[in-house]
Amino acid sequence: MNKFIFTLIMVLSFTAFSAAQEDEKIKGDRNVTIKQTYIDPFKKIIVGEDFSVEIIYNSRPSVEIEADSNLHEYILFEVINGTLTFKTTKRITSSRRMNIKVNYAEGLESIEVKEDGEIRSLTSLELKNTTLVTSGSSRAYLNIKTNDFNYTALDKAKVKLNVNANNAVITLNDNVKMEALLNAKTAKFDLYQRATANVEGTLTTTELHLDNSSTFNGKEFLTTTCTIIADMNSAATIRVNDTVTIEATGNSEVYLYNAPKITLPKFVGTVKLQMKE
Repeated sequence: MNKFIFTLIMVLSFTAFSAAQEDEKIKGDRNVTIKQTYIDPFKKIIVGEDFSVEIIYNSRPSVEIEADSNLHEYILFEVINGTLTFKTTKRITSSRRMNIKVNYAEGLESIEVKEDGEIRSLTSLELKNTTLVTSGSSRAYLNIKTNDFNYTALDKAKVKLNVNANNAVITLNDNVKMEALLNAKTAKFDLYQRATANVEGTLTTTELHLDNSSTFNGKEFLTTTCTIIADMNSAATIRVNDTVTIEATGNSEVYLYNAPKITLPKFVGTVKLQMKE
């Protein structure tokens, strides 16, 4: 009898658990509608889960969602303490359409993309100063015009950037892959682990620090002066017009275009330095 009761309890528990899981899922009804909601101004936007967001300037901030009509109620967004966030209250298993457009006003200064989120801008975001953070398997495709640009990337994030700035600080970690067109007065790059940066653009002063097995591909990246610190198994390719200072150790490799004046305060290990044409 006790064994029968135990088995019955287990079956009922499993059934209840399965039903609860089903209640947490929702399918789109394929009847697409658009809803626009005006929101408070925000300084920061966070995009996570598997949301895909297009961001564009408008004097009146809002969120516009194009989705199956029965899904709108399960897509929540709010501005708290100047931060706009998104979340779903049920797992959306299928939908005919899921487009989210965010209109931002003056004051936006921070963008964070995480998990499987994606953010993109078809037009230039003209911001005073900009902080961008990407992590997880997120993706960012952004055009940005700003004074100071600060970007930190983690995990397996992938980004394509078109940035015009006075100063840029870019830190890439883990297995991040970045493609960028960067035009600025000064830039500082820090690359770690297996991070890869493919960069084009024109700068006056560049600081480049590479570690582990990171790679900086800058064949079309032109800077007037440059400081390079390359350690372990890292590799750097860059165009320098005037002067370059190189500190290289381990098995690192440095490839230079444009025949600049070279200073080597540290050159240790099986380092490779090669001039390219």
